[in-house]
Amino acid sequence: FYSKNRMEWVVAEAGCFTQAIVTVPMYDTLGAESVAYVINQCSLKTLICADETTPSVLECKSLCPSLECFIQMEPVSDELRAKAKAVGLIAYGMEEVEKAGAAKPLQHNAPNAKDIFTFCYTSGTTGDPKGTLLAHGDVINVSAAVRSRKTMRMTENDVHLSYLPLPHIFERLIQFNCIRGGTAIGFYQGETLKILEDLTALRPTIFPSVPRLLNRIHDRLRAGVEEAGGVKKALFDRGYASKKAGLGQGSLTHGLWDRLIFSKIKEKVGLDRVRCIITGSAPIADHVLDFLRIVFACPVIEGYGLSETTAGGSLTYEDDLIPGTVGAPIACNELRLQDVSDMGYLRTDQVHKTGSGTIPCHGRGEICFRGPSIFKGYYKMPEKTNEAIDAEGWFHSGDVGLWTPDGRLKIIDRKKNIFKLAQGEYVAPEKLENLNAQSKFVGQNFVYGDSLKTQLVSIIVVDPDQAAAWAKEKNVSKTLPELCKDDAFKKAILADLEILAKTQKLAGFEVVKAVYLEPNQWEPGAEVLTPTFKLQRNKAQAKYQGVIDELYRQLEAAAGPAAKL
Repeated sequence: FYSKNRMEWVVAEAGCFTQAIVTVPMYDTLGAESVAYVINQCSLKTLICADETTPSVLECKSLCPSLECFIQMEPVSDELRAKAKAVGLIAYGMEEVEKAGAAKPLQHNAPNAKDIFTFCYTSGTTGDPKGTLLAHGDVINVSAAVRSRKTMRMTENDVHLSYLPLPHIFERLIQFNCIRGGTAIGFYQGETLKILEDLTALRPTIFPSVPRLLNRIHDRLRAGVEEAGGVKKALFDRGYASKKAGLGQGSLTHGLWDRLIFSKIKEKVGLDRVRCIITGSAPIADHVLDFLRIVFACPVIEGYGLSETTAGGSLTYEDDLIPGTVGAPIACNELRLQDVSDMGYLRTDQVHKTGSGTIPCHGRGEICFRGPSIFKGYYKMPEKTNEAIDAEGWFHSGDVGLWTPDGRLKIIDRKKNIFKLAQGEYVAPEKLENLNAQSKFVGQNFVYGDSLKTQLVSIIVVDPDQAAAWAKEKNVSKTLPELCKDDAFKKAILADLEILAKTQKLAGFEVVKAVYLEPNQWEPGAEVLTPTFKLQRNKAQAKYQGVIDELYRQLEAAAGPAAKL
């Protein structure tokens, strides 16, 4: 499957299920090279695509000897058939395949629970993408566990907008529950910038989303309140404060303020019928969660899971209005914390330090899952599978969490040197640090990404010789510490990093957007480096946290007012 979300995608996959055919979905944003990698690893013979992805299919055929044909969701022209034939492919239109199937119907060949139903490919930020193998039983177990939560039980009275990418198991899990409950599904136009139009047209009752979009909704609405000013802003602020106090008492609604103010805002966004918002894939800020609950007067469920857990791990409850955790494990999973001694996280810990002090806890460690929803391995990667799943069947997530005193799970760190930005993109900082070190200006560097932000920042230890050479060329008479505060010098380094990024064809989110220049070299065994010159990321973050916060403030100030949805 290689297209944007659309009805034909869902219908085609359902057809595959009737014959126990394994599906291999690919993001429509993938280029020909990435598509070829997946096709070759799986030895795919048939690809279902759409007119906007068909050119990439034709382009990659020369790299994919197993590929024999493709089924385009739109009708196939004679010209396209000729182009396909020229590269060794047979082209079909979906309608003609449906007619052929209707003429010679097949008996159902239903899969069993242990049969693989799909390959979910990871983003491949640290190497080639990994094909996560999920069985039919995995998704059935997670679906049943999620439906045990009353608010998450979709019915024939619900409406869902499908815009989160179908290749990710989260959106498909939502859709399976919608189909099971008789829920209507509408598909977005295919352009994320037009989601507001889609929301106002469809007016969904359930709204699964991701922090990046929810942040945009928050920023846009907040900006609108500020622009309105005067009486409107005063009324909003008063109503907001009243409902904020109500959250502390367990209340999501207010008869007066909802009718007077917030109902109009909900209608403007197209969420006037919404009864539940669901967020996952990345952390979301506490103040945004509060805002959504206050303005939309409905539960906001925060979930935590991975492709390897079939998107299910833990969920907050509808009446849990205290932000900052990802709730309790869902019914089909066991969850435990494993000591991470080298980072100082132990299951026996009773206190966790935060930026503002300490909080009590009942243990800290790597989050591990076991149960009937855990993936069956990475396709053709036994070593990676054994690294992820231990001998006792526990899947090691790489995330570090703690148990709150009342039994909620809180994510606090990453064990693996991979993190996720607010838009849901994974970043491998070591790869970027190795690349950025190729800049003549960079002696040492530390790349950081806040999971609530969409951009990367970096601490760069400047090469003193290159700094002196730049100063001489620009006829600037400054010491190294003075140069490190020079805006022109910072711009020169950022420009050099951008050239390296383009050369290596990095994605936009992998490019550092702000830097702090450190004039003092990092010494091995002191502060941020081990005796063997390895960067200690948690210590580097602790040392430069104030600087990092200031870099993000500068980026936000430069961005100006919130962009339109």
